[in-house]
Amino acid sequence: METKTKRTKFIFRSATLTDITKLAELEQNVWGENGASVFKLKSRIEIFPAGNIIALYEGKIVGYLSFEYVDNVVNFPHFSWDSITDNGTIIKSHKPDAKYMYGISLSVHKTMSGQQLGFGLTLQAWINMIINNKKGIFIGSRMPGYSNYKKHHPEITPEEYIKLKRHGKLRDPELRMYEKDGVCSIKVLPEYFPDPPSENYGVLLYRKNPFYNWPLRRLWAWLIARVPIKFRENISVAKKEKI
Repeated sequence: METKTKRTKFIFRSATLTDITKLAELEQNVWGENGASVFKLKSRIEIFPAGNIIALYEGKIVGYLSFEYVDNVVNFPHFSWDSITDNGTIIKSHKPDAKYMYGISLSVHKTMSGQQLGFGLTLQAWINMIINNKKGIFIGSRMPGYSNYKKHHPEITPEEYIKLKRHGKLRDPELRMYEKDGVCSIKVLPEYFPDPPSENYGVLLYRKNPFYNWPLRRLWAWLIARVPIKFRENISVAKKEKI
């Protein structure tokens, strides 16, 4: 499936074992030492091939999205990225028949900044969610503006920070990006992932599937793939009590 942006045309497909070396290079480019290893990538692809989507530009891998199927994780004990993804391998965490999705990672090559590739990859997950009739998707987000903001406002708590708005939009850049995609914040996750700008905090986010249990789900998914911006603009924001 192809998705066009104003500047760049990407091709999306499921990752295969032959992509692992290049995927590991992309992870290193984006996340440094915290990028997924060859072992983790191999494990994810072997266990759940459809949950590993790559983006190609001129034949090169420039983006990668990974997700798994899980039960409702809102009350998951000791919530961290390692625990919810089985340390990134999904060996014990992926549940093929579960009714929710969990976003493991989203990686976009630094040269693709500003090309809407993150949205294009996220769209692939939404399509999978609709076709496979999942109730929604959970995401563990960074809150990268927190540490810098706290330097000037030392009394601010993580719970207060994630609600801060400026010009009617969420102040944190990453949470603001998710907000326009119809994603809502559920709770703060202490020690979620090593990330100094977030002071290692994460935020559990949720995106409801507005087509859950609808008929003709493949048709809706096909239409959304053709007009993704309209879907994004008219999306209904999920409510916490409807998870």
